[in-house]
Amino acid sequence: MKFLSRLFSKNTEDYLAKGANLLAAERFFDARTTLEEGLRRHLENDAHGANDEVAIEFAAKIALANRELSSLNICEAEGAIRQGLLKKALEHLELAKTLTNDTVLREKADKLLESVTENAGTEKVNHVPSGGCGSCSSKGHEASSDAVLEEPDMDLLDYYDLLIRQLPAEMYKRYKGLGEEFAYFYIASSRDEHDKALALLDEWYKKDFSDIYQYEKGKVLYRIGKVEQAETCFLDAIRLEEANSLAHLGLALLYMDAGRLDEAAVRLDQMIARTMIPEQTHLLRGEVCMMAGDAAGAMDIFAGLLQSPVAKPAAERLHHILLESGRHQEAALVFKKYLGGCCH
Repeated sequence: MKFLSRLFSKNTEDYLAKGANLLAAERFFDARTTLEEGLRRHLENDAHGANDEVAIEFAAKIALANRELSSLNICEAEGAIRQGLLKKALEHLELAKTLTNDTVLREKADKLLESVTENAGTEKVNHVPSGGCGSCSSKGHEASSDAVLEEPDMDLLDYYDLLIRQLPAEMYKRYKGLGEEFAYFYIASSRDEHDKALALLDEWYKKDFSDIYQYEKGKVLYRIGKVEQAETCFLDAIRLEEANSLAHLGLALLYMDAGRLDEAAVRLDQMIARTMIPEQTHLLRGEVCMMAGDAAGAMDIFAGLLQSPVAKPAAERLHHILLESGRHQEAALVFKKYLGGCCH
């Protein structure tokens, strides 16, 4: 099984794997962006069209990311309502409805919309018609992405906050106070506008946040193929702030992507010892075992995560290893208990 956590994937298979891992990490916007790009490339390079198995798997994961983003927007709307920010609540609710066909979420959004419009004393809002999740066909999925990617009627800092909520809690607190200039950089970086992002990052740079500057610069540099410079940036970020979990994670992923498995294992073990992003780090440690051919070690790790918040991705990996090992009965039990309702 190939490495499922590459931040900087280049081919269709890697986009699918990267998207799956971003979903497991609850980085839903990044996951959706990655998966949509991967689907686009797959359809461009594959003759089977939108109904082949790979395209269907992309579509299922995009739909999942959209549902989670829809749910997050509903939560934001509820918070805005409590603060009396009805216009902001309406924007979040309209966006939530464009993202998914999930009946429960759409009914919840409709009820909140009705409540907001009544409290505001206005006529009912003309809802943006939903094209569904937009990810179940090759034609629809591009349209659905516009809802978030073009930031419709959404304040820049609100949009930025939506993105950084996917970060580890301690890093979210730090990123939240970095200001509007950094928000412009972060959005450009999330869209892979590399040259623009690097220029904006340099314009923003503040010495009080040197570790964040080095980490974010390293992330962009890796994406454009400057691996050695990226590694230096990640190491500098850790030297400047040992508690920067993102820098540790970026370095571990770089090592894994480069096949430097011993170094990746050491880095991840250090993170585990310090309880840095614990579920994500354990998943990656299991991936390293798999890449090194240590099926038993990987199974132990993934089995230990079956009662954790990342039970489903751990079960997916465990199920695969059991099948590869010829342990079909155990694989069937794992699938029945943990993956029976999984759309992918």
